[in-house]
Amino acid sequence: MNNYKLSLALICSLCIIFSAGQVFAAIPTNDACVNAIPVGNVTNLQFDTTQATNDGPGSFISGANIWYCYTATCTGDVTISLCGSSYDTKLRIYSGCSCPATTGRLIAQDDDTPGICGASTLQTAIVISAVAGNQYLIEVGGYGTSKGSGVLSISCDGVVEENNDNIENAEEVGNVVNLAFNTTQATHDGPGECMTSPNIWYLYTPVCTGQATVSLCGSSFDTQLAIYTGTSSSNLTLVSCNDDSCGKQSELAINVTAGKKYWIEVGGYANATGQGILNISCNGQVQQAADLGDAPDSTNHSSLNMRAYGPSSVAHFPTVYDDGTGIYGPIHLQPKAVAYLGSNVTFETEADTGYDQDPTNNLVPSDFNFGRNRDLADDSINTIMFFQHCRLNAIEYDVTVVDPNVDMWVNIWFDWNRDGDWNDDGNTDSALNCSTCNTDGVVSEWAVQNQLLYDLDEGVNTITTPGFLAWYPPISQTQEVWMRITLSDEPFKGGSGAGGSGPAAGYMYGETEDYLLTPSESCFICEDLNKDGQIDTNDLFYYLLGWLDGCESN
Repeated sequence: MNNYKLSLALICSLCIIFSAGQVFAAIPTNDACVNAIPVGNVTNLQFDTTQATNDGPGSFISGANIWYCYTATCTGDVTISLCGSSYDTKLRIYSGCSCPATTGRLIAQDDDTPGICGASTLQTAIVISAVAGNQYLIEVGGYGTSKGSGVLSISCDGVVEENNDNIENAEEVGNVVNLAFNTTQATHDGPGECMTSPNIWYLYTPVCTGQATVSLCGSSFDTQLAIYTGTSSSNLTLVSCNDDSCGKQSELAINVTAGKKYWIEVGGYANATGQGILNISCNGQVQQAADLGDAPDSTNHSSLNMRAYGPSSVAHFPTVYDDGTGIYGPIHLQPKAVAYLGSNVTFETEADTGYDQDPTNNLVPSDFNFGRNRDLADDSINTIMFFQHCRLNAIEYDVTVVDPNVDMWVNIWFDWNRDGDWNDDGNTDSALNCSTCNTDGVVSEWAVQNQLLYDLDEGVNTITTPGFLAWYPPISQTQEVWMRITLSDEPFKGGSGAGGSGPAAGYMYGETEDYLLTPSESCFICEDLNKDGQIDTNDLFYYLLGWLDGCESN
């Protein structure tokens, strides 16, 4: 009984200590810029920077900071306020939500200028001019080393616009529940096969193969609905349209294929406009999200040039799957079903838009310095590589096998001449002709061509490629090189028109990984001297024979 009373007294004492003492805050989830919390208009959103660190430019906020990504809901003045916070705050606003934040993107900053929060307060608030649909990065910090708890409020006074008024800006969606919309300020565009009223657009990518239901039931006005298929907004085929299905509102049920794109047109009867809700559901065989590469691609949905190496080097690697050019980046619709590269895959629906598990897109074309090479599961090779110039080389890569009964193919490309594509060899570029090195054959950027994988064990397998000729550039040129490795359920037959591309229908299985490497030159004996496709002890025997012949002749 005495022990029980002692334990109870100790517990009560601890309760008193912790209730009367300091409350220790956890590290904020948005401590790092890349983990910025998405927000819209908010009122007194609580935060705490007590355990935060600093990862900003540091020129204005040098202490603890946290991050938010605000998507403007209107075009007009937006007020971003820390009024009511418990410590001496600072605030910075940047255009776009890509990271790291740079002073070149700075829109406004404030310490404690008298204004919205009052003349004698140490809290901050900023008013910026925003455009509906645009994103703004918010950095919340403190004066010097100040930190603590606070509240964030954001309000927008302006005209609410639907950013997807134009078909070219169709909002990408999957299955959604009660997604609000407003066509009051919308105009009309598109084929006009079912409606001529003000309309807005959605681009739907189903995650199942079966029947999808697209519904405007519950909307506040007399709606119309149309659904199209097509590879781009200028190449649409009508699937179905509907006027009245649930009262004066519209609904359609159509057969869909996972991964295919469907254009949804939302409008009204005659010239009717108003507020409504969109619901999309799919009943069928659910498919995992797809996998794509992350090498820079200037034919992206933003129509922005991306750099391959230096600032003036434009990238033409085929990575984006459906960019309207007719050249498709490789997409793998069920990457984990049969076999995949390395030990993991992160899923995405497209290389530069839509859902991405990472959570940033593989490509962010608007981020000039850090908008490429963002797939976090590129893990099949050792990125430290040694190549012999103009001689046969080989590399190893890992493949995780789920179903050993399915044959797979591997193809590998290197941008040997560093021109931003994988289309060249010694026949098209004389610099890649190894006759200048007293070696037979020409270097091809399609280095490993349809290596067939079969009879592999379930689980992780380490594979060695056949021998391929490598090209090591002069020291005056960039030493970095982009490499692509594609594991697929069918051989590469030219893809859709470019080295490293994929078929228009995509691959069903496998994975594509892209690497920006800086290889080094290796020793001569690290070569497939007997040309049997392997670098092993047999090559050492051939090297010794050559060495003896050379020594005897001397």
